[in-house]
Amino acid sequence: MSNTDLHAATSPSHEPAAYRVDPPAMPAHRIADDAEAIDVARQLAADFRTGALLRDRERRLPWAELDALSHSGLLALRVPRSHGGAGVSYTTVGRVVATVSEADPSLGQLFLSILLANAIVEAVGTPAQQAELFGKVLAGWRWGNGHAEAGGPRSGVTTTTLVRRADGNYVLDGCKFYATGALFSHLVSVGAVDEVGRAVTAVLDRHAPGLSIVDDWDGFGQRTTASGTLVAEGVVVEPGRVLDSERARAISGSFGLPDLVHSAIDLGIARAAADDAIAYTRGRARGHGRAGVQQAVDDPYVRQEVGNLVVRVHAAEALLERGTRLFDAAQGGDAAARDEATVALAEAKILTTEAALLASNVIFQLGGASSTRAQHGLDRHWRNARTHTVHDPVHWKYPLIGGHYLARGRLA
Repeated sequence: MSNTDLHAATSPSHEPAAYRVDPPAMPAHRIADDAEAIDVARQLAADFRTGALLRDRERRLPWAELDALSHSGLLALRVPRSHGGAGVSYTTVGRVVATVSEADPSLGQLFLSILLANAIVEAVGTPAQQAELFGKVLAGWRWGNGHAEAGGPRSGVTTTTLVRRADGNYVLDGCKFYATGALFSHLVSVGAVDEVGRAVTAVLDRHAPGLSIVDDWDGFGQRTTASGTLVAEGVVVEPGRVLDSERARAISGSFGLPDLVHSAIDLGIARAAADDAIAYTRGRARGHGRAGVQQAVDDPYVRQEVGNLVVRVHAAEALLERGTRLFDAAQGGDAAARDEATVALAEAKILTTEAALLASNVIFQLGGASSTRAQHGLDRHWRNARTHTVHDPVHWKYPLIGGHYLARGRLA
């Protein structure tokens, strides 16, 4: 894919009236292999980076950038080769998401829904479902989600229902929150329970009658993910748009995808904040009077803090690479391989979380009071890191890791 194509796809456009999401106006590019996927991600990231600060500051929803993602073919990374996709490795997926997230983590977060949907369709979709849904993804259709529900005594409980009618169709009713990407998407996966309490997923067209998506996300970080409310009131769902997510959990390779993608997003935030911390320190930060130096870059404290930050970011990169390689190896593998990958990705989630929070804090320690000025927009890194890293809090990861290695009796 050429730079000319990418710049054409990212040309300015107005938001559709009432958030109307029409099918892609042009055929999507087909990614050939892992190397091309990484190259295209780097090209897109260079464009996404230029407007990221303004999108955050004014909460400009990224319609043009999402059209570019659709056109680029990156959203179809995991469509199997047997269905015309590139079927790239999860190691490549991690690198792509981290690269896009380094430019704009709100855009990076939009990958998770389509990757999870892709894994479920691959695992339990009928041939007809695979042909239709993979075909749409390859054509550049975006795919959002509606799974989490707000309120209730604990998280993870689903009250949304999918009930079969006498005519064979289903009716979906319920309310979701954190419906990341749904506002922007052509397809939306909605988690529900059927009449016997079994977990199912309904795949809806974005403008299906009875489906409402409300842009009421007001988090102080990840501001342009539009992770707001989804309401389904009597939405009719054909049998061909229902997926057995209970069975998919048992047999699909999606078990580690949330940790993988969330870790890659946090790594992108950490890299961006660390780069900005170094650039600001080199170009603007003044030497402290008591340090006896003219420039901040000559201050031993500053050098120590930057050195510590770089080590931690590089360590987070290494753990994510290890986790994605083990996740690739576990696809279709036995329980032991799945456990190994799960633990490795949990380790990556911990360290990428710590790196993102550290980098987005250190930037102000090094830059001083002037670095907090709104014109620099450096606070967006902290807001994004603080908001995103509470997805699946890491304090649950430590007992999982400890139990795994205690049962094994050795480190390797």
